[in-house]
Amino acid sequence: MTAMSAVAQKIEVVDADGHGIPLVSVLTEDGTLIGTTDLSGALSDVKGNAKVALTHVAYKPQMVTVASLVDGKVTMEDLDYSLTEVVVKPKPYIYVEALYRVYVYRNDSLCYFMSGIMPNAYNVQKKKLEHGSYYQARAEYCANWGASTTWGARAQVYHAGMITTFPLDVVEQKMKDRYFMSTTVNSPSRSTYSNAKGVIGYLTRNNGQVRMTLDAGKEQMYANEVKGETKLLEKRQEMGYEYQFVIAWKENEERTTGVENFLMDSNHWEYNDKKGHVKFFVETYATDHYYMDKEEWNARKKAIKKEYGESMTLDQLAEYERQHHIPSLSPATLQAIGKLKSQWGK
Repeated sequence: MTAMSAVAQKIEVVDADGHGIPLVSVLTEDGTLIGTTDLSGALSDVKGNAKVALTHVAYKPQMVTVASLVDGKVTMEDLDYSLTEVVVKPKPYIYVEALYRVYVYRNDSLCYFMSGIMPNAYNVQKKKLEHGSYYQARAEYCANWGASTTWGARAQVYHAGMITTFPLDVVEQKMKDRYFMSTTVNSPSRSTYSNAKGVIGYLTRNNGQVRMTLDAGKEQMYANEVKGETKLLEKRQEMGYEYQFVIAWKENEERTTGVENFLMDSNHWEYNDKKGHVKFFVETYATDHYYMDKEEWNARKKAIKKEYGESMTLDQLAEYERQHHIPSLSPATLQAIGKLKSQWGK
């Protein structure tokens, strides 16, 4: 008799330059979440799946056959996502229209999905952010509806906070002061973020686009430790709290983040509760940027409401994604959504 033992199949996801891509969602063919890659772009075990789907907010989704990979390595193709430059700036509002997607997994199975668009306007003179209504293309659920809607509301809050006006060096200084983070410039195109316990993120530049990826959970919990916030630290450790994000924006001379420079972001939280393990993702893609006055802002909100009413149809969403070069949902994700109940009864 020959003893057979299962060997964990590790995969490593890299970009065109060979750098690891953190926060890649790795799913089975039917949309069950296997896990997400770490800061080095690795996932230690794909749990025996012959094929896996890879998705990331800044790269083209793809399906790979695990056995065909050399040393488990797979290269993802950049999304090459761009927006029309904003050049005329006499009007007081910066308009940013965005598509958003919200996913909630419980014990690795998708239990909630919501997607749609939201209009935003930043008043440059008053330095105030205003929002229109969320237009939902689809809201689906399977269980624990109350918790899912809470997470959906939280996603809206984080989406609303995507627009900032701080220069990058100010952002990094705030992170250093609040979270005891340091920055090491490795090259003109890449920097590393660290704290006393090791690497917690990266900043990369490529073709005028900047991406910041951060393990904010490790960052936050180290700050809790340094500040002596014992109860909060113990609570986060007990619940298995994790939080990572990636945000991308266009580089400009001032090197500011947000407003008309914002391109996309993805936030990922996970934790344990009485019913198991929860993983929550929210993706945001900016789809339109331009300057406008107050009357144009009010007119744009009315036009969107007239076009979509209370919600977009899935066909309207797909057309909107095509028009704005947003990658469609992967077949694995669509299959998982198809198993869910519909809030709209469709």
